[in-house]
Amino acid sequence: MNAAITIMQATNWKKYSFEEWCRQLGAWINGDNETMVRVVKTMPTKRITQQQREKLMAMYMNDVELKDRLCVRRKGTCCQLDSNEARAIHKLFLDIQAIDDEVVEEWISVIWSHYVMGNSVRDIAKSNDTYVSQIQQDIKCGLAFIKSRYPHFLIEKFLKKTETEFT
Repeated sequence: MNAAITIMQATNWKKYSFEEWCRQLGAWINGDNETMVRVVKTMPTKRITQQQREKLMAMYMNDVELKDRLCVRRKGTCCQLDSNEARAIHKLFLDIQAIDDEVVEEWISVIWSHYVMGNSVRDIAKSNDTYVSQIQQDIKCGLAFIKSRYPHFLIEKFLKKTETEFT
């Protein structure tokens, strides 16, 4: 008897590095307001409640002066995901978010903010009242955690650079 193939199994995870999957998810979310509402309600965060998330989302949607960082970045990411791929990477984040560990939640929140939402490390550090080096360390720890849990992902940050890549 054949078992049904899930979105997670059907996705070609070798298509992008983990960081690029996150950037692609950010571009996919940014292109659809309905999707944005659903994803913001479930995005990794350890500090706010569901009610606070909904209030922030309402403020975001009502603010005509607000420019989304994903729209104004110099180098934007052109979304190349189909809906199933986007659901798969989002499901991965939801699965990790279900882990009840405050430190892991913080790492994943920083990864989400930096790679998916497109916030700079400096902006994240400023909003969390911490140092840039701490945010960079949280990103590395979070990526290492993801690599240990999902070894099929290629992580750009852990690739060794050759001299030819610098010239």
